[in-house]
Amino acid sequence: MITERAPAKLNLALEVLGRRPDGYHDLATVFQTVDLCDDLTFERVERADQLSLHGDLATPDNLILRAARALHPNNAARITLSKRIPIAAGLGGGSSDAAATLRALSRLWRTQAALPPLAASLGADIPFLLLGGTAFATGIGHLLERLPDPPTRWTILYTPFDAPPDKTTRAYRALLPSAYSDGTATRVIAAALRRGEWPDLSHAPNAFESVADELFPGLVAARRRLSQAGAPWARLTGAGPTLFSLVEDRGTAAAILARLSAPERSWIAATLPATLRNG
Repeated sequence: MITERAPAKLNLALEVLGRRPDGYHDLATVFQTVDLCDDLTFERVERADQLSLHGDLATPDNLILRAARALHPNNAARITLSKRIPIAAGLGGGSSDAAATLRALSRLWRTQAALPPLAASLGADIPFLLLGGTAFATGIGHLLERLPDPPTRWTILYTPFDAPPDKTTRAYRALLPSAYSDGTATRVIAAALRRGEWPDLSHAPNAFESVADELFPGLVAARRRLSQAGAPWARLTGAGPTLFSLVEDRGTAAAILARLSAPERSWIAATLPATLRNG
């Protein structure tokens, strides 16, 4: 049996550069993994053609099963998923589960498949989540420059309400060309991290901030609540609705979380170094 953790991701900055001819969008973003994780186990089974998923969100079209079949269409395993990362929250939980599946089953099945191309075929965030840590990403989010692991910071994550599964599609549809930018602000943040410094993220760009309040009624109140709890700032990750803030020590993060008083909707998590060094 193999046990694998699937960490959540943050977008420390996220700029949309424009719409591509294929309908996707070019991005400039800085990814960071944190230790709010889903847990997965992978076990050998007797029947050579039996691939099954158990536990939370065990649906036939789950991205975990799609990742397993992309790695090998006929191999067998029993996969069990325990969810902690909220779904459709901007934290990349489903993508991270798929990345963990590729990592684990490549060992269980002893395959020689190149994982990054498989990951890219399944989703734009998945190549980064194969590796974790800190990275500057361009293209649709799949072209990665690894950045040094910065000093550990503690993040307060607040997902104030559930979002529909198609919220990212809705967010892109709602974006106006005026929300597009050239990626300069994100490159400045990446440059600071490249030097081993944490940049000031209080005004870090996220193109989806321009439509988030319209898409998620109540987000303004959620920001206010996080600020009143003592968070130094609140930014959106991905297309939301999760808000996050970073502080230097766990005690400060725990105090903010306690004042927020939303135990079913908030977490503290440390930033994580890379999972794989050699992709």
